[in-house]
Amino acid sequence: MPDTKIDSPKEVLIIGAGVVGLTLAQGCREAGIPFRIFEQHELSSERSQGWSLTLHWSIASLERTIGPQLSALLPQTNVDSSIKEGEGGFLFLNAATCEPKYHVYPTRRFLRAGRQKLRTVLTSGLDIQYGKKLESFSTKGTEVTARFADGTSVTGGLLIGADGNNSVVRAGLKMENTKLTPLPVNLIGAVRHFTPEQAAPVRALNPLLFFALQPYTKTFLFYSIQEVLADPDGRNSYDALVGVTWMVNDAEKDAIPNTSPERVVEMKKRAQCFAEPLLSMIMDIPDDSMSTTGLRLADFPCEPWDNQNGVVTLAGDSAHAMTMFRGEGANHGILDAALLVDQLKKVYSGEIGQIAGLQAYEAEMQERTHAAVLKSRQAAFDGHDWDAIIDTSPLIGGRFPPTTA
Repeated sequence: MPDTKIDSPKEVLIIGAGVVGLTLAQGCREAGIPFRIFEQHELSSERSQGWSLTLHWSIASLERTIGPQLSALLPQTNVDSSIKEGEGGFLFLNAATCEPKYHVYPTRRFLRAGRQKLRTVLTSGLDIQYGKKLESFSTKGTEVTARFADGTSVTGGLLIGADGNNSVVRAGLKMENTKLTPLPVNLIGAVRHFTPEQAAPVRALNPLLFFALQPYTKTFLFYSIQEVLADPDGRNSYDALVGVTWMVNDAEKDAIPNTSPERVVEMKKRAQCFAEPLLSMIMDIPDDSMSTTGLRLADFPCEPWDNQNGVVTLAGDSAHAMTMFRGEGANHGILDAALLVDQLKKVYSGEIGQIAGLQAYEAEMQERTHAAVLKSRQAAFDGHDWDAIIDTSPLIGGRFPPTTA
């Protein structure tokens, strides 16, 4: 099909109103590109309450995409306003002694963003169509039609799948493989409350986030602040995410329990050889807590796909799901959105054709993120092997911005 210029603007259809989809929508809004954005969950869904995000080398790309007005609000998304931009970084500790093995310092810009706070900023001014679960799509010439579970459909000039790890858009593309790759790593995480007294020794280690490994049991611990709460007595208490991960060597012995209280028991069993205050971080989780999440980790190394003559593409976790061990997933997704909007500006101004624009976007993104997913996978494996945690491990190594950021 010839790579024709756009005569009459057709809408960009964005599937998924997570951080990446919202960044795409705000970029289109800023550039005057017609778009519609769809989210499968209802407005009242608890989905937006997810775990916080580490933003670093993507901050500048986010700002130039969403525009100066929304960018000015980004500091408000910080989970802890007492931590200034550029402060923080993270520690890697010996969980058996609580002694630091590494202190990984932040890049020049660093923001630990509350997911709900960031979504509040990024949804500003957008007409998001909630309760729209994509079932399928089809293409004809320069148009693509999305069909939803509620029986409705919509036709536009480009469909962008920003619909997460288990992307329906990705499943509908011609690719060698569209399934996530399961990894032999299990995770249980819980959001728990810390009183001022409980929080003091933990925040003395690092106020934002840190990792630890018990060298002998090979149980990995992660911790990150979710929210700072003002108590009636004027002090602060905290909600934080604490979790453990372990390698799956025996499918039965290493299985994740089905219920939340059972998962708390499993966390406490695996934390028994931790030193203080790491031990109390897990042991103080209420036995009847219903806030735990159990996950078998998986990833998706980005591979080329057939973009249906330039009318279907992917961004974020839909294209390159990765583990959390390097804290780069959201950063790559935001950069995807920024670079795709850059190409769409050229397409809608008539500078280039849409096929050429998507080819440029996908070539850079697929190469960049395939390597990033594999590096994050190796970091997950290294995180459970004390001898592998060295300067050159991707778990510890620097988070340097791609040349396109």
